[in-house]
Amino acid sequence: MTTVAVKDITEGKLERIKTTCAYCGVGCGIVANVDRVTGEIGIEGDQEHPANFGRLCSKGSALGETLALDQRALHPTVDKLRVSWDHALDFTASKLSKIIETYGADAVMFYVSGQLLTEDYYVANKLMKGFIGSNNIDSNSRLCMSSAVAGYLRAFGSDTVPTCYEDIESSDLFIIVGSNMAWCHPVLFQRLKAAKEQDGKKVVVIDPRQTDSCAIADYHLAIKPGTDAALFNGLLAYLDREGFSDASYLGNCDGVDAALNAVQAFDSIKKVADYCEISEGLIERFFEDFAKTRKTVSFYSMGVNQSSSGTDKVNALINCHLFTGKIGYSGAGPFSITGQPNAMGGREVGALANLLASHLSLSSKDDRKLLQKYWQTEKTISPHVGVKAAEAAKAMQSGKIKAIWIMATNPVVSLPEADEFAKGLAMCELVIVSDCSKQSDTAQYANVFFPAQGWSEKSGTVTNSERRISRQRRLLEPAGEAKADWWIMKELAQRLGYEGFDYVRESDIFQEHARLSGFENDGARSFDISGLADISQRQYDDLAPIQWPIFAREDQTDKSSARFFGGQLEAVRFYHNNKKARLIPIQPRLPQSKKSRRFPLVLNTGRIRDQWHTMTRTGMSPRLNQHLAEPFALVHPEDLKRYDINADQLMTVRSNRETITVRAVSSEGQRLGEVFVPMHWNNSFSSNARVGKLIAANVCPVSSQPEFKYTPIAVAPVKISHSFCLLASIDAWQQYSSLIDRAKQSSEQIYWAQARQAGAYECLMELDIKEQASIWLEPFLQRLKQSINEDSSSHLSFTKVSLANDTLRFAVFSHDELVMVGLFGKHDSLPKTSWLREQFGRKIEFSQRAAILAAQPSEGVEDVGQIVCACFTVGEKTLQKVIEDGCQTADAVGERLKAGTNCGSCIPHINKLIAAAG
Repeated sequence: MTTVAVKDITEGKLERIKTTCAYCGVGCGIVANVDRVTGEIGIEGDQEHPANFGRLCSKGSALGETLALDQRALHPTVDKLRVSWDHALDFTASKLSKIIETYGADAVMFYVSGQLLTEDYYVANKLMKGFIGSNNIDSNSRLCMSSAVAGYLRAFGSDTVPTCYEDIESSDLFIIVGSNMAWCHPVLFQRLKAAKEQDGKKVVVIDPRQTDSCAIADYHLAIKPGTDAALFNGLLAYLDREGFSDASYLGNCDGVDAALNAVQAFDSIKKVADYCEISEGLIERFFEDFAKTRKTVSFYSMGVNQSSSGTDKVNALINCHLFTGKIGYSGAGPFSITGQPNAMGGREVGALANLLASHLSLSSKDDRKLLQKYWQTEKTISPHVGVKAAEAAKAMQSGKIKAIWIMATNPVVSLPEADEFAKGLAMCELVIVSDCSKQSDTAQYANVFFPAQGWSEKSGTVTNSERRISRQRRLLEPAGEAKADWWIMKELAQRLGYEGFDYVRESDIFQEHARLSGFENDGARSFDISGLADISQRQYDDLAPIQWPIFAREDQTDKSSARFFGGQLEAVRFYHNNKKARLIPIQPRLPQSKKSRRFPLVLNTGRIRDQWHTMTRTGMSPRLNQHLAEPFALVHPEDLKRYDINADQLMTVRSNRETITVRAVSSEGQRLGEVFVPMHWNNSFSSNARVGKLIAANVCPVSSQPEFKYTPIAVAPVKISHSFCLLASIDAWQQYSSLIDRAKQSSEQIYWAQARQAGAYECLMELDIKEQASIWLEPFLQRLKQSINEDSSSHLSFTKVSLANDTLRFAVFSHDELVMVGLFGKHDSLPKTSWLREQFGRKIEFSQRAAILAAQPSEGVEDVGQIVCACFTVGEKTLQKVIEDGCQTADAVGERLKAGTNCGSCIPHINKLIAAAG
């Protein structure tokens, strides 16, 4: 076991603390520079952490900007009224006890999150499965990686990721399947980019969309959505036909003949090309590269997993690796990359409705008895699979679920059929929400709200996508009355009368978790961290990043155990009963929903570069909102023309369930007939952009992961006459929030979207008829004037142009600082506001006020344009200027401006600007 010094106090006030990032499954190490005087936190990458070696993406770099308290939940409430912790816990325990006594344990459900730490996750799983007595605990990780879990289980007999990040450098062929790695896992993408530039490895992208990940690809297979399994079945048939099997490795595998029989429908390159709708030449090139390259890594993510046949797609890919023996050694293997910082930790503790803790099997009576014995619970571990994420809405509406506890997630936004889930919450007898944000759309349904600690206040461990455990350390004292999630659960467990929850600190839970991993294991389970079971508090505090397995006995520890399923062939062991792997026969299936005359297009959803999940954290960072500040849809230009939609125009996206309104963005990277809409926007940031409500709860029958990547839709233009843009300082936004909310929610608004900018909030409202503005705009201004006139320190200034002339500008100043500015006019004449955003918090001379009202910089003041590089806040106009001055490569731009030198995810945009400049 290795420890590392984690604190370094300098200058008497600055404390440097090593911790981990709060976002994706890469698991980047962070050094937080905590100023104990001001409470501010500076963020830099941890140069020694093996996941990132100092690199951070734009989101990780901006973590210090997400700690403001204006959106924090600080106190427990019952029925929206502030109460003490004792009252909230006693009330909840009483209600839960009555529900369990009346309806049984299966009337209760926990819906948890990959944002929890492993210690939180462990206590939740133990409380529900071991003591309440139900398997009704599922995680939002069900939405992102449960197909990967199911695929590994079918192939290997265990949920064991066989690869590690070092395989990026040591591979010769790197395949990116169903992932915009450049945006979703940018630190790993930059690592791959650097390795490709140095070693000349080949990179192949398989994705219906042409994303920024294609910038480093040797070629791109833009396959028809949903045809991944057919592509890999065709590859397996080719490998067999051309004699590329590894007969020695296949001696460790079952199911070979059945898998080969299943691929006969794709026994020619032409059949595969026709089915996937790409050229035979590209198919043949890919098949040959895979066949002839020994060191091949296949990196896959949501585009594979989020499908009604997601597990089959995973196994079709794994089949090819097993058939050729491309697994278990440096630079080879199927690599599932997780979406959340602790999705892997959730898998380790069994926080899904079909799993048990420590890789024990729910279907095994012996495993259930073992867990019952370890936990010393009187309850018999239930053999029945619990209610899963996409089933929860119907379970609540039918009355099967009477109480639900939602922790660190926002399912009213993120789930498919999200409105149905909201209806279910409204029908539930008891809704408990634990969260650090009061901005969650889900929180409004809570009967009981527990304020949980945020990222900077938490202490515990997380496990990243390569099985590496890292410490997340407390940087700040908890805000308000916020408590650790594990503490809330253990307090409730004690009030319910359960023993075994007398934890004092996080390390107590971690030690119990580690001991369980080795309990009666004897090599039967791949997950084993028993070597950490007896660590002291000091060792836990100083724990360095470490990859499992970590055995209790030193002589058991294989020093090359970074990878599984390799080494001497006679010693290769999998985790099925016969110690062999299994190739799975796959019959490809297209997506469950079908296009029709009414819904002729296909909707795909996913992440964007600078936002995360439902924006409850990233939405608080000004720089993360400057690149893409409002909800949008990427549409091929020919489809825009076909449906009479202009680029930058509002459009509706309609499924057979609901409709949303977003901004149209022209993109030739989209296949014809396909539309991409990000998953992030919620009701706090836009009027109608929750894309989850469009999506049917079609799930993979093996993994129960929903099909987010294929929803039949129709689109239409939204005609807009006038627009109103309002910018206000943070203080002014809060002071006039009720007034602003009335304007946003007035029935005259077709659309609104807001974002936090540097020192200010910005909200854009759109109307279809000018006259409607008088219904809300003139009263808004009158009430605003009245409020401001009551404050003698403010000065109100209006332009002389009246509303009747289609233009209105006003600004509010407090002494020499801009407090608020509003712009109303014809939609196509409203000025850009990127420069205005930068004026809040600066001294504004009286002579410069006309420039504020015109929304144009006065002479000698730079307008940087739309922010392209979020890491260093570099705008498009600044980039264009240095390109014109002679910077003709992204490296040259980086030397001048730093843009692109951190996470690198803005480099494709920089390259486009260079190309456009000729």
